[in-house]
Amino acid sequence: MRTFPYKINLTNRTDYINEARAKYDAYDTDEWIKQYFDFETGGYNVYHKQHNFSKAGGGGKAEKTVGVLLAKNDGKQIEFLPEGGVKSPDVKFDGKTWDIKYIDIANQQSIRNDIKDARKADNVIFYFMVENQYDNLLNAIRREVGRFEKNNKIGELPDIYYIGGNRKLNLAWENKKRLNKIAPF
Repeated sequence: MRTFPYKINLTNRTDYINEARAKYDAYDTDEWIKQYFDFETGGYNVYHKQHNFSKAGGGGKAEKTVGVLLAKNDGKQIEFLPEGGVKSPDVKFDGKTWDIKYIDIANQQSIRNDIKDARKADNVIFYFMVENQYDNLLNAIRREVGRFEKNNKIGELPDIYYIGGNRKLNLAWENKKRLNKIAPF
């Protein structure tokens, strides 16, 4: 069942969705591809034309799936950001940057590498449909957090979220000691 992201009355909800649609429609089609709009939640996905969806390992498909899930289930208004030769976050919503990692066939070491790679974003979302990956994710988080604490670099780690079998965004670990980062977007 879909839930509306805010507890507001029907009139305000209609206004909210109309405002969201106006924002979605205002994206410049020379720069952005308007991909998905949810009329129940006001969530949407827009792809920057310079965003590269990875074809290896299901990563690009997972990014698109996560974007639609967040728009449908949580009313998130998601911009898939441009990517160039520089490592950059995958998406932006709620005023923060996010990296999306697909881990259905990953092991703890590859998840730890993904956590290190995701330092380019404020947050990382691990997406998986195989339930045993939740244990791998938690163990990898514990090990990486311990390693970063030991090296006095804990502030570099992003907040870590996951979307598993329930297809909802869940917080796995929050960095209470995050360094103040200014996103380049």
